[in-house]
Amino acid sequence: MTGWRGLLRLAWRRDRIMIGVVLLSIWLLSYYSAVAVPTIYTNRNELVTANAAANASTGVVAMYGHIYDTASLGVAANKVAMLDFLTLAFLVIAIVRRHTRAEEESGRFELLGATPVGRLAPLGAAMVLAVSTSLVSGVVAIPAVIAGGWPVAGSVLFGLAQTGVGLSFAALTAVAVQLSSTYRACGAWVFGALGVTFVLRMVGDVSWDRPARVVTWFSPLGWAQQVRYYDGDRVWPLVPPVVLLVVGSLVAGWLQSRRDLGAGLLPDRPGPATGRLGTSLGLAWRLQRAGLFGWLVTYVLLGALFGAIVDTIGGLMSGAALDLLSTLGGVGTFNDIYLTLVGVMGAFGAAAYGVAAVLRLRSEESTGHLESVLATPVTRLRFLASHAAIAFAGSTVLLALLGLTMAAAHRTGSSGYWREAGPAFAHLPAVWVMVAAALVVVAWLPRLDWLGWALLAGVVLLGELGPLMKLPDWVLKVSPFSHTPKIPVEAMTWTPEVVLTVLSLAFVAAAAVGYRRREMPVV
Repeated sequence: MTGWRGLLRLAWRRDRIMIGVVLLSIWLLSYYSAVAVPTIYTNRNELVTANAAANASTGVVAMYGHIYDTASLGVAANKVAMLDFLTLAFLVIAIVRRHTRAEEESGRFELLGATPVGRLAPLGAAMVLAVSTSLVSGVVAIPAVIAGGWPVAGSVLFGLAQTGVGLSFAALTAVAVQLSSTYRACGAWVFGALGVTFVLRMVGDVSWDRPARVVTWFSPLGWAQQVRYYDGDRVWPLVPPVVLLVVGSLVAGWLQSRRDLGAGLLPDRPGPATGRLGTSLGLAWRLQRAGLFGWLVTYVLLGALFGAIVDTIGGLMSGAALDLLSTLGGVGTFNDIYLTLVGVMGAFGAAAYGVAAVLRLRSEESTGHLESVLATPVTRLRFLASHAAIAFAGSTVLLALLGLTMAAAHRTGSSGYWREAGPAFAHLPAVWVMVAAALVVVAWLPRLDWLGWALLAGVVLLGELGPLMKLPDWVLKVSPFSHTPKIPVEAMTWTPEVVLTVLSLAFVAAAAVGYRRREMPVV
């Protein structure tokens, strides 16, 4: 572990903006969600009714968990908690992966090995940063929800449960780093584990009164929910995350001390003996197809789940919730509000996929692969167009799948089918703008490629928290998603769709100019 303090300072310096922004988002979401509860449920009877309706809906229970005491905060606390849990899990996974497997794959660990730095120091520094981030996230979330009006005892457990999720996934990522030999393979392992833990929690919650409920205890997300903050307040489920952190850290350290630098414990699958990639588009597809497939499966499952609970959404809300949800972007009846909000959330996710696909351009450049490609007859613009095409096409297909699957799961008639699928399609031009903006960043500001994620995060925060914070209208209009029509209640207006499409084309053209003219490569 010699030298881990210096590596920790370096890791914090590199990640301080990302960590600060994500944690601030978690705290703001927690605070404003707590503040909004009295507006949505004006009295105890309305809250009890909503919790009973949530328990009666298999889809809602699968998403947010079973409510044991219907007089508790119930579905309101469960929803914000699950969002916080998943956001923190993604953050700690990114921290540990970046400062272990990514650094090893890039060759920087070999340089460190020539200095007085111990073999386990990089892993130790990454784990300390991830654990510290988890602790700060949970500890600060406690006063945030207390200030929003939630009970103190439950709020303490709410924050500690959040920390437990961060500790668990830091440990799982540390082990995944040792199993895989590449950054992306590590991501496949750990995000696959995240998906499995979510499914196990879903099965356990849906089977809360049957023997199958035991599977929830195989999931770190299930451990966090079994703390039952505001719903029974149990302390002992906070112990398993600590145990997993200790065991996972020891196992990861033991494995790293015994494997070769740059290799994983699981061998890579051998490729074909003869290469078959004849075009830059074929190469881009080969690099991006696994990630796109994972997103497609996720969107199909989410569409089926969201469609299954359309008819129960009205029972989760009180009459006073209509005005509040309308300010968040919904219009019309409860079901129509739900459809518009799902459309916006799906569009945010599709934009995230598009940004990630665009940034693959930058990773190919920074790892040195781009130089080899450009040594062939492939031009810069053709390489740019290949990855851009997958980013735009992939984000479009994701939204289409979400809308069509949700409408099919609701089993509407022929007229209602397209009415319920439409909200997802309406936000496509706004998604294209965000993807094109990320292209501009990669083309003109390659060393600031994180700005692609920063722009998307800013847009999401404006959409989620802007109305609750009562920001001026001109600030909210900065987001391209604020201009897209909110169908099915509002009439379809094509002017903003056309303007946003033209704007995205202009961004693509600007990116093409910059990518063709700038220095290459920039590392």
